[in-house]
Amino acid sequence: MMEPIILADNRFLDGTPTATDTATGYNVLFIRDYKTFTSWKGATAGTKYITVDCGSAKSSDCIAFAGHNFGTGAAQICVESSDNGTDWVERITPFTVNDNKAALRTFASISARYWRVKIASPTIAPQVAVLLVGVRITFPYPPDAPFSPGKEGMEVSAARSRTGQLLGVDVRFKPYSIRAQWSDLSRTWVESYFLPFWDNHASNLTPFFWTWDLAVYPNNVRYVRVAENYEMDPKVSVLGVYDSIELDMEGVKE
Repeated sequence: MMEPIILADNRFLDGTPTATDTATGYNVLFIRDYKTFTSWKGATAGTKYITVDCGSAKSSDCIAFAGHNFGTGAAQICVESSDNGTDWVERITPFTVNDNKAALRTFASISARYWRVKIASPTIAPQVAVLLVGVRITFPYPPDAPFSPGKEGMEVSAARSRTGQLLGVDVRFKPYSIRAQWSDLSRTWVESYFLPFWDNHASNLTPFFWTWDLAVYPNNVRYVRVAENYEMDPKVSVLGVYDSIELDMEGVKE
């Protein structure tokens, strides 16, 4: 069954991340500022670790990243955890991605004080703008039908001649929007997961990762934020459910 996932939680905010090495001008702290125009980059090709000490045991069950070159570099990615900062355990089988678009993978939930991402990039120095390891939010039901995975548009400068002939076109970027709506979500789930996500993250227009069907469409992962004109307006009745919740998201095609 389709189970949409959001990842906004991030262990790299629980401490100061460190990297094996860093190229000049590419601070490792950039991985946690949620911006795709700043990034960390290793000084050389090879195996790199980005590590954080959370100070106490914290849970994770998901990794996501955007603004990277892991596809180009045929990099293998792995998440590891440790209770003492010395003995590390793999939490997900090392994996590759086919391109440089946003990606998300899940793994069994575990709690640990130390977390790190291992990036084995054999040919080029690895680079990533946004890197999250944290606890995902999994919706218990698919969005109401009909659901569109993404409505895409164009921001362009296009010219015509005086006779209407098509001249040059400059496509600046391709925005997209996603609208998902759910009916009859339990009050317990909404108030335990969705509303805290809204209060602590989404309402600040802070970006997050979204995927609507990871099992069937593992490459359809989007790095989004709630739309600027979005209004949180859940409908609730006397029953133990929220009658209707909408989530309007926006992003830019990679």
